[in-house]
Amino acid sequence: MKGKAKAKANWLDPSTAADNEILPKYLKWAWTSRGLSLALNVILIMQLTYYCTDMLGMPALGVGTLLLASKLFDGVTDLLIGFVIDRTHTRFGKARPYEISIVFVWLLTVLLFSVPSSMGLGAKYVYIFILYTLINSVFATALNGGDAVYLARAVRSEKNRVSIMSFNGAIIMLFSIVISIVMPQLIAGIGATKEGWTVIAVVFAVPLVVIGMLRFVFVKEVAIPDTAREAKKSGAEQSLPLRTSLRCLVQNKYIFLISGMTLCVQLISNIGSSVNTYYFKYIVGDIGLASLVSMSSMITPLVMVFFPVLSRKLGMVRLLKVGMVIGVIGYALRIAGGTNLATLTVGSLLSGVAILPITMMISIYLIDCMDYGEWKTGIRIEGILASVNSFSSKLGSGIASSLVGIIMGMAGYDGALEVQSAAANVSIVALFNYLPMVLVVVTLILAFLYRLDQQMPQIKADLEAKRARG
Repeated sequence: MKGKAKAKANWLDPSTAADNEILPKYLKWAWTSRGLSLALNVILIMQLTYYCTDMLGMPALGVGTLLLASKLFDGVTDLLIGFVIDRTHTRFGKARPYEISIVFVWLLTVLLFSVPSSMGLGAKYVYIFILYTLINSVFATALNGGDAVYLARAVRSEKNRVSIMSFNGAIIMLFSIVISIVMPQLIAGIGATKEGWTVIAVVFAVPLVVIGMLRFVFVKEVAIPDTAREAKKSGAEQSLPLRTSLRCLVQNKYIFLISGMTLCVQLISNIGSSVNTYYFKYIVGDIGLASLVSMSSMITPLVMVFFPVLSRKLGMVRLLKVGMVIGVIGYALRIAGGTNLATLTVGSLLSGVAILPITMMISIYLIDCMDYGEWKTGIRIEGILASVNSFSSKLGSGIASSLVGIIMGMAGYDGALEVQSAAANVSIVALFNYLPMVLVVVTLILAFLYRLDQQMPQIKADLEAKRARG
């Protein structure tokens, strides 16, 4: 009985220390809910180029340029949301209130895949631009910008954070794989008509709005860093000038390295998602085989289960480097095998495993960057650091969609043709294999420049001593 009493969750007790924090069992599921909802939204949004070219008859080059132009807003809105989050003080906390944005993300996504047939080409461009920009530059920005801040203030222990993010990653990856398996079948069936895409969007949106709000309902912000609490009491946090926040940001070299890796990984992931349908339709010759290849990725979530152990054995940074090496091997296999189903399957599995440390554990790296920034400058900024990485993430997503459209458009791709030109097919293969391979190598180089893990023990000790002195 005493053992059970000791194991009782003490998460909501503000006096709980990081080393004895015990979380309720439901918290992992609750934390994962909104991330899952947004991740599945991204998978659907990645089909926008295909929807525009093959359902709406819009030129691929024009669609790519449109999506790239939309990303110009992200630089402003990401920094703005970070600045706003750093100054948010409500009864719900600092980052938690912005979780309601998931409702608007899905509402606008349904509208995005419901372009009226009566619209002319120019009106379609305007309609898609406005909705796509609102989804990514406003509401997804608010969600991504607050994610690491929310985790830092909801969970005290780094061990628990790694455990939560590993579980979060495994569940998101599992459902993402399931959707990746189902999506080609939906596209070949319901998605064969423009109206069918509205049905697909609604089928996704209704349950995922409900699921996406569970984190807001069940996960409270309870762990406020001492420096932030003191700043709040003195009013310093509210009055911190933007210039000071930006100065602290510029002095934090590691946030730019992490953001660079995030940009590359998002390009890798989203270029693959965007061009996948084209590759299997025109190069392999059967969209349905995309589901078969995706099924092999069901193994990937099992890797996430071992992340807490691997992170303790290898360290988070070495884990990242190992992942990128695996990615190089994966893309090399795909390039060597061409349309061979076996090499496509194994190569895709390895390339999917490669990006897990960044895509699924990014909040852990960001919290370390927050600690480093406070240690170096004496001022703790959170929202603006997370927002820089969020900008990189969404920039990668936007550039991926636009690159697919622009490169294929320049190569002469025409969605009205049953058989594409040789140049168009070459562009599809390059986007599917060669460009991601280059980006994996760039990410590996950045990982070798990221040496914050070597400093973290001293940084944590210094910050704890500082807080102990009051």
